[in-house]
Amino acid sequence: MIISPKHSPNAMTDSKTSRTCSTREAAQQLGVSVRTAQLWVEEGRLNAWKTPGGHRRILVESVARLLGDQRRAGGAAAEPFQILVVRESEADRQVLQAVLTPLLPDCRVSVAEDGFEGLLRIGERAPEVLIIDLVVTGLDLVRLVRTLTGAGRDRAMLIVVLVASDADRLGLRNDLPDEVVIVGTPVDGTELAALVRVFLRNWRRHEEKCSDRQEETR
Repeated sequence: MIISPKHSPNAMTDSKTSRTCSTREAAQQLGVSVRTAQLWVEEGRLNAWKTPGGHRRILVESVARLLGDQRRAGGAAAEPFQILVVRESEADRQVLQAVLTPLLPDCRVSVAEDGFEGLLRIGERAPEVLIIDLVVTGLDLVRLVRTLTGAGRDRAMLIVVLVASDADRLGLRNDLPDEVVIVGTPVDGTELAALVRVFLRNWRRHEEKCSDRQEETR
């Protein structure tokens, strides 16, 4: 929840409630990514306000409160990265989920059986990684990918499209953005997990650099 200072004078004047920290500092204390901390502010789990320059400041006491809630719940604060697998074959879905889950312990691997369910899941919570078959009932793959990678997106997403043949790969390459990865089937789960790890490592570094730049401009 972002509070406007003019509507919350105590947040600016009281010595206790005026203690704030940056989004990155809050994320470090909570053991989550900067993006997760930003989402928690938007969801109201963390209280924050913005400076006249547009920089978010999070109330320290709201961080402490959330830490207390997490300790009482007996769980870690970190929200796992989300991987969504959209495959129509139940066997293929289950195999890929079973292979990726132990290889990527900091990720939650979810599955969808068709385009309708896939779109619902993306709408509820956009994943960091989308793994999807070339042909999915009820889905225009090229249109979906262009939407997910288009201008205005506030964060990167790794999209992996699974194809059955080299002909499919060649035919699809010109229709999709360069950052989309095309992988042949059957899928090598170990290689796919390695690809995801590289993407998430670079994603974390990008988040840290963005946070550093924000801190430098304060």
